[in-house]
Parts: sequence; C-alpha cells; structure tokens
Amino acid sequence: FSRRRAVFAPGASSALVSMAQVVIEHKKGEVNELKATLRNPAVDRDPEKKREVVKRVIAYMTLGIDVSKLFSEMIMATSSKDHVIKKMVYLYICNYAATNPDLSLLAINTLQKDCRDDDPMTRGLALRSFTSLRLPNIVEYLPGVIQAGLRDQSPYVRKTAVLSCLKMHNYSADALASSDMVNQLYTMLRDRDPQVVTNCINALNEILAAEGGMAINKPIIHHLLNRIKEFNEWSQCVVLELVARYKPESPQETFDIMNLLEERLRHSNSAVVLAATKVFLELTQDMPQVHAQVYARLKAPMMTLIAGGVFEQGFICLKHIALLTTRVPDVFAAEYKHFYCKYNEPSCVKLLKLDILTAVATQATVPEIVDEIAEYITEPDANVARAAVAAIGKLGVRVPECGGGVVEQLLKLLEVDIDHVSAEAIIAMKNLLRKFPDRIERFIGGIGTFFRNIDEPDAKVALLWMVGEYGHVIPEAPYLLEPLIDNFAEETSQAVRLELLAATVRLFFRRPAELQQMLGRLLDAAIADASFTDVHDRAMLYYRLLQLDLGAAERILCRSEHVSGQFVEEVPSELQDRIFEEFNSLAVIYGEPSERFVKPELLQVRRVATNGNGASNGAAGHAGAGGGSDDDESDEESDEEPTAAPPPPPAAAEGSALFDG
Repeated sequence: FSRRRAVFAPGASSALVSMAQVVIEHKKGEVNELKATLRNPAVDRDPEKKREVVKRVIAYMTLGIDVSKLFSEMIMATSSKDHVIKKMVYLYICNYAATNPDLSLLAINTLQKDCRDDDPMTRGLALRSFTSLRLPNIVEYLPGVIQAGLRDQSPYVRKTAVLSCLKMHNYSADALASSDMVNQLYTMLRDRDPQVVTNCINALNEILAAEGGMAINKPIIHHLLNRIKEFNEWSQCVVLELVARYKPESPQETFDIMNLLEERLRHSNSAVVLAATKVFLELTQDMPQVHAQVYARLKAPMMTLIAGGVFEQGFICLKHIALLTTRVPDVFAAEYKHFYCKYNEPSCVKLLKLDILTAVATQATVPEIVDEIAEYITEPDANVARAAVAAIGKLGVRVPECGGGVVEQLLKLLEVDIDHVSAEAIIAMKNLLRKFPDRIERFIGGIGTFFRNIDEPDAKVALLWMVGEYGHVIPEAPYLLEPLIDNFAEETSQAVRLELLAATVRLFFRRPAELQQMLGRLLDAAIADASFTDVHDRAMLYYRLLQLDLGAAERILCRSEHVSGQFVEEVPSELQDRIFEEFNSLAVIYGEPSERFVKPELLQVRRVATNGNGASNGAAGHAGAGGGSDDDESDEESDEEPTAAPPPPPAAAEGSALFDG
C-alpha cells in the first residue's frame, strides 16, 4: 500500500524551514529501505544525500509513522559535521529515547560526547537535547554537563546551560538544590553577555518560586540598571519587572533609579515603555506628590504609543490608559481628541476609546464630545453604535451641568429609525432619570409611541420602570400597561415579566382605581403560569404582601430608586486596585485579576508576601513563556574567548556583596 501526505514538522527549528512542506510517498517496507540507505557508505560520504534521507525520517516521525527501528543508524548520523543533520538527529533522539530504554544509554553517551565537541554550536545543541531527554536515569548525568556548559567560552552554550538548570529543577528539584548551581546562577548575573543574564533572571525566578522568586538587593538592581542599554527589548522588560519589585532604601535612591530609567519612557518599543511605567508607579507609591507628578510624566509616552500604526499595540496601550483614567482622569482630559474613533479602527479599539472619552470628559469638553460620539450611531457594527449611545448617557450622569444637552441629544436619537439605537437611547434615558428625576418632563410626551415601537427586552424593561416610577405624571400610564397585561402569556422575556409586575404594583398605589382590576388579572396570570419560577414566586410575594397589609406593602414596594451619589459601577472598587497592582500584564487586558485566569500553581510567586526585596512579583512566567532563549540562530558570537566577569559598575561597587542572595 502507499500513502501520500503533506508534512509540516513543528518540532524542527528554523534551520529546517526547507522541510516545512514535504510531500512524501510512504510505501510498505520503506522504513527498511531507509535503514539500508543510512548504512550505505556512499550516502554517508555525500552530505546532501544524507540530509535528504534524515529529513525523510523526520517527516515520517512527524506523520506518526514508527521509525524507532532506525535508532542505531540515526545515532551514527551524529558524527556528521552538518548542523542541519545534527538538529534533525537530536530531534529524533529526544522523541524516541524514552521508548527505547535499551538504547537510551547509547543516546546519553552520544550526546555527552557532543557536549565536548570543538564547535560551540554543536555543544549548545547537544546540551539542549541532552537536558530534554525524558529518561528516568538522566538526572545523574546532568550536573556534570550543565556545570561544564555554565563555564563554557561561548555565550550560546552558557545561556543554553542556564535554561538547562531550570530543566534539571523540573526533573529533580532536590538534585539541583544539592548542587551549587543556584549560587552559580547568581554569580552569572555579572556575565558579559546580556542574554545569559536574562536567562539567569528567568531561571532563578522559576527555581526559587516557592521562596518568592529571585532575591534582589541594591547592588544587583543598580548593576542591572547600569547595563540596561546592552539588553534587547525583551530582556529590558525582564530587568524592569525585577526593578518593579525593589523597594529603595531612601527617596534619593528612588530618584536615582527614575533618572536612570527616564530614557526607557522614550523607547520605541511599547513593552519597554509600559514596563518602565510600572516601575515609576511602584517606586512612588509611598510618595503621593511625586506619584501625581509621575502620572503627568507618563502622559506623553502613552499618547505617543497609541498613535502608532499597529492597532494591537494601540489597543494594549489604550487598555492601560483606561486603567489610569480610573485614578487620574484629569491627566488625560486635555488630550480627549486623541481618543476620537477613526473609521478604519477595529470595533474593540472604538469601544475602548468610548469608555476613555466618558472618563476624561469635563464640563468644557462634554458638548464637543457628545457631538462627536453622536456621529458613531450609524456604525455598521451595532455594538459600537450601542456603546456610543450609552456613552452619551454616561456623560450626562458624570457631568450633571451638561445634562440638558445630553437629554436633547438622546431625544434626537429616539427619533432615529435604527432599532438598536432607539432602544439603547431609552436605556440611557432611564439611567439619567435615576440620577435626575426632574428631567422626566422632556420625555413624557413620546413615551406611548416608544411602547408601540420598541421590541427589545432591555428597552421594554427601561420603559416599564419609567411607567412604574413616574406613572403619576404620565396620564396614559395605566393604558400603556394594559396591552402587556392582557398578552402576558405571550411575553417570552423573564426580565420584562418581572418588571411588568413591579411597575403595575407600584402604579397601583398611586392610581388604584384604574389599576385594581388590571393588577388582579396580572397576578392571576403570573401565579398560574409556571414557565418562569422567578416570575411565579414574585407574583406570590406581591399577592401575600397586598393581602396581609396594604400600608406595609406600599412602604416596601414604593421606595424611591433615585441615586443621590455615584452608581455602583462608578465607585472605585477593590477589583480595580488589584488589577492596578498587576499593571503591564494580561490582568489589565482581561480586566480581571490573574488568579481568575491563571492556574493556581502558576501563581505561587505572586502569592508569596512581597514586603521584602527578595519577594517576587510574578516574573516566574517569563522563561516558560519564551523569556529564556537558547535558540540556535541567535548566537553569532559563539567563537568568542572566555568572558571573564568585568568589574562592577560604579553604582554597584560593593564588591562581592553584589550577589548576596
């Protein structure tokens, strides 16, 4: 038989791009043919032919075809000097070593030998593959090769060895603890290669997660800050995350650190800017006046970032600005025009900008903002149009002095022949009336028309609330409810049924003669209909209250729902404070603390008390998410001479105390 398949080998590295798509014809017995080909001396002498054969083996392995019988031949292929062949062979060994326990010792010996190869690229590849073997007896062989890698001349081998310490920790934490590797990692924070230093930070944070992450002190922090320009953008973020955990010993030290990081706020990379922003905010938490000045200083870089051409970057920065506006809306008030929506922006960005506009608006800017937002109601995306109408209503609630203009704008929107716009306008008007009940007079005239034209449940609920609350000043109020009462059984929305019950009972106490019979029919229908348990129970509650004591029922059911202060949604909450503590993380993007979307075991670092400088702030996730680097192609300095640690910079000139952990 034969099978023809298109193959993509995800386990292969960037050097294997040429085999990203390979169409192969798999025939019965071809594995035996490959075995013979690999043993052919002619193929062994031709690197190109041998590469094609090995590539075919990896392709079969990726398809799920069992090629484990080629283990001995693939082991012999490691003698090749071709790095591409070595990468593929190492991939094969890591995949099949665990399933061939009899041959695992052969794989260990082969990789150990390659770890001592003259070529630094080969040493690094062999070390990475060796520490990736899933073998029960591998732990006893790891300390020697890792220690040798940590002392290697090549930065590529050293940074691979650093992450190998983390792999060893995952295999056997006790074996790592019994060695001196943790102290050696602290010493390597002075390594000349920035990527080695970054890998050390990430590895230490994960290895020492139970203790709160990597221990930090003044010499370590100042040493890293003085070298921060040497690091790439990702590594700078790792260092800045570490600095954000540090508690300076004095205000002067705080100012020194901020001066060192001032340039990071002008960086072209948004991740670096946000990481530096977090450092500034954390360092000045106990200095209220300086903290307020920091917000003003952060405005310019944040506004620069949202003006970039990539909307994903702009969205992330807008999310952080939205969080900042919950604390200091005045800082961004003068920049409100930067938050106007553009026609070609995604809906998620438009929705976020609408939220920010409602937060930064002032009495002077509300009229212009309302006129701008009113243009968005014709958006093709109904969610954006709804959010625009809701934003206009929120502006009227937030800035009472401009309530009159907002009401006029909402009345205009009620006349728009777009169902979701008029429905959302009614909901916005309801919220306004809860805060400013005296504005009902502008709305009374058209309430009957709205009842006939509105079909959305939420809008119906808002209209019923208005009738129940202001029915004494709406002449036709009972007769607006009567059709809904008569067709109660046809209403499919539980929310509308509940609000109809509440509105009818409230209006009964104000206009009993007109509502008595209607209320009786409504209670009979609601009690007899068991399709909604909540509606049935609410009707029974009203019936028994009315039967027991009319006066008590009136006091309970007719209490005013007007809001004298802020709505609950507007009051600063503990949730916002917890999200603010996780600034520059996914918590800000999701709008939820990390414990709600991250597995508890991965939050171990964050749960450790963060009062001391040794406590972690959640940097443990970096190495696992790609913060550490042992990639094959990133090291162009693999042939450098040994990199002796340079003398500590002036800011960290406390000698050996630099790494007292």
